[in-house]
Amino acid sequence: MKNKITTKKIKSVAKDMSNKTTSFVKKANKKAGDIAKTLKQQWKKEQPQRKELMTKANEVFEQGVKIGGDVFETIKKDIKEINSNSKDKK
Repeated sequence: MKNKITTKKIKSVAKDMSNKTTSFVKKANKKAGDIAKTLKQQWKKEQPQRKELMTKANEVFEQGVKIGGDVFETIKKDIKEINSNSKDKK
């Protein structure tokens, strides 16, 4: 008789825990879905800013390369001029 009562209690507790676990998983899944939805909306909202930033960064990089090339050419010309002046003086 005692075994029967213990078995019923165990089954009851197991069923209760199963229900609580199922409920917890559903709530967690819903929260995860809400978080994913919020992140997706935020990502879409910030997309124009990311595109603009990327465009500006590319422009700055291109201008930097042009300026760097111009500076390099100027330095090269100056070195040639200095070398030619030093050869002329000898």
